[in-house]
Amino acid sequence: MELNDYGRIFRRRWRLIAVSTLIGLLLAALVTGLSGRTYEAEANLFIRADSDSSSSFENSQFVLQRVKSYPELVYSPQVLTPVLQELDSALTLTELRDRVGASNPAETVFVDVTATAPTPEEAATLANLVAENLRDVIRQLEGGDTARNAAVEAFVTVPAVAPASATSPNTALNLAMGLLAGLSLGLIAALLLGSGYRRIRGDGDLPRSVDVEVLGSVAGGVTTRGGLSQETALQYRELMTALLTRRGGQLPKLLMVTAVGRPNETSNAFSHQFASFIGDSGARTCLLDATTPGTPSGDPGSGGSAREIGFTDVLVGDATLNDVVSVSDAGVHQLPIGTSTERISHSRAARQGASILKEIDDAFDVTLVRTSYDSHPLTTWTVAPVAEATLVLVSHGTASADVEDALRELRAIGVEPLGMVVVGGPRRSGGRTRGRAHLVVRTPGRA
Repeated sequence: MELNDYGRIFRRRWRLIAVSTLIGLLLAALVTGLSGRTYEAEANLFIRADSDSSSSFENSQFVLQRVKSYPELVYSPQVLTPVLQELDSALTLTELRDRVGASNPAETVFVDVTATAPTPEEAATLANLVAENLRDVIRQLEGGDTARNAAVEAFVTVPAVAPASATSPNTALNLAMGLLAGLSLGLIAALLLGSGYRRIRGDGDLPRSVDVEVLGSVAGGVTTRGGLSQETALQYRELMTALLTRRGGQLPKLLMVTAVGRPNETSNAFSHQFASFIGDSGARTCLLDATTPGTPSGDPGSGGSAREIGFTDVLVGDATLNDVVSVSDAGVHQLPIGTSTERISHSRAARQGASILKEIDDAFDVTLVRTSYDSHPLTTWTVAPVAEATLVLVSHGTASADVEDALRELRAIGVEPLGMVVVGGPRRSGGRTRGRAHLVVRTPGRA
């Protein structure tokens, strides 16, 4: 993916990223609030050597060498056992070692003693006791002799005081880490969802491999009287405008419509509604929906009515087009798939169906045929050679991989779709007034 692909994914998944970041902050705040507070106090010791047999320079060098080993004495039993006795604490020697520490700043004769405790006062008391006992132990160990070594003296120069604030938990650091962790997880989740399973909701969702334009989107919606809602009529008008623009202002004589993705209410109604809209524009329109199976002859409940016979009955010679074409309440001529589908094979439909489609094409300004790869007997393979243009209906939320596969199959049989239509998405407004948007279009053979 390129940089703009990442930007598009992050913009689309901004809610996921924001929620993940907020959860990270809340968890960090919760952990910080539940964590026990710890206070740290520090006492400072000054180390000095005093020998009449050595110069001041020699004494200072001696102390600089010796002071480096003194911080380790803070963990010794000689230092900590008296502290436990003075505190009269239930802590063990090991637990007390975990609460104290000491260090020697580089090139100095200071020893910094630190102690941690649940309260400021306890931390200060513990640091002072440890520093005083460390002082006494150093004095005992470094008594020296006047012949070879200088005597070492330790002084508590800066006693520990109760700290004003806790050293842990670090609220600012914890919140920053929580924010960073939540943001990182949100970005990773957005990338996994966006790149691995992208769903089509508009033109901006198409991967670069799909070079077919989205001509429009139809959310669907009808009034209580069954007519198109104002918003839906406007969407069909926008689709019609895009179709005419791509066709140089002229509608195709035979328009094939095929669908991708899980069918929804809007995709099922699209063919009839769009055929009605084209008819409202002044073009004599016929609709043939090959995806709706016909009722077999003699089936209970069929009644053998003339409205059930259709294309397949013409194909086998049991009827003529005049017998099977009917006009709906919306003024659209309709041609059912017929009752003889079981008597016709795909190969026969491919051989003889084109001539009937040509006859229908000659009788109407626009013939809209809806097919699929598994519709019987008219499949996409059968209609494609005689269709002037093809529209691909993409159900809102369809995986981009499914769209890529469908386009690949169409191109394999020599069909380059005119465009795609996203159907069944959320409505953009709440308008439900009856809408009739008329366009006057040019059709072949009409003035």
